[in-house]
Amino acid sequence: MKRTCFLLTIITFCLTNLAFGQNALSQGDHFADINGIKIHYYVSGKGPICLVPTPGWGPSINYLKNSLTPFEKYFTIVYYDTRISGQSTGPNDSRKYSSRDFMNDMDSLRVYLKQSKVWVMGHSMGGFQVLNYGIHHNENLNGIIALAPLAGRDSIYEREFTKMVMKRKGEPYFEAGSNIFFGKDTTKIKNSEMMPYIFPFYFHDVNKISEFEKLGDPQMSDKAGEYTDASFFGTEYLFPLLTKIKVPTLIVVGDDDFICDKVSQADRIVKNIPNATEIVINDAGHFSWVEQPIQFFADTEKWLKKQKLKVQK
Repeated sequence: MKRTCFLLTIITFCLTNLAFGQNALSQGDHFADINGIKIHYYVSGKGPICLVPTPGWGPSINYLKNSLTPFEKYFTIVYYDTRISGQSTGPNDSRKYSSRDFMNDMDSLRVYLKQSKVWVMGHSMGGFQVLNYGIHHNENLNGIIALAPLAGRDSIYEREFTKMVMKRKGEPYFEAGSNIFFGKDTTKIKNSEMMPYIFPFYFHDVNKISEFEKLGDPQMSDKAGEYTDASFFGTEYLFPLLTKIKVPTLIVVGDDDFICDKVSQADRIVKNIPNATEIVINDAGHFSWVEQPIQFFADTEKWLKKQKLKVQK
């Protein structure tokens, strides 16, 4: 009798865990209680699990989940709002927004979803997050996709950044935006105040901004910007540590990206990761898949197929 009760308890426990795992990964919106905060995430697609964080400094998942849908043929994508961005909560403590905090949230979400290994994909400072995660948690990964990632700022970065900004001299948005970049305009402090003036720099063709705007309200969190700055989020110099990443890694960069450029970032990231591939999207800035979706998804899908990933039916 005791043995029967014990077996029933084990079976019930296993079924409960299975049901939780399936429910936590059902399509649509969810909230995960991790590290004392609520992380909002959205599940879409079929296939291996791929975690996709927001950049961390303010925007929500909207621009990601409404534009990266072709990847959902290969992955069950878990787009998530990082702490205090979008619908996620966060501590009212500016010291709790370091790169380590974001990395711990990513790993805690993996554990919450009961996944021994995951893929990760990130854009911009989301790219920084997935590379940083790979450095410290390579054993928990199947692979990395980093879109326009940043891995460190140094004299090479400053040179390329200045060159790419000055390349836009003569454009109607140049003066107002460059004054912010080079510290001549100190009246705009919050990201929401700066973005209207600097956003055109992020595009090779400013006419494509209208395509980005169709992706939904970015729900910019100025508090996230303030707290990540105070915690020095994303300031670590990752280049010498990238050799610790052993999983297949894809780096995608627009040839006209001014903020996470090819020369100072993508080229050097690929050089330092043993199993990395670089894809350069022509005539594209920071949002290469928005400006050049045909080339972007054709090239990235070729790489996915080389990793033996299949379109899910």
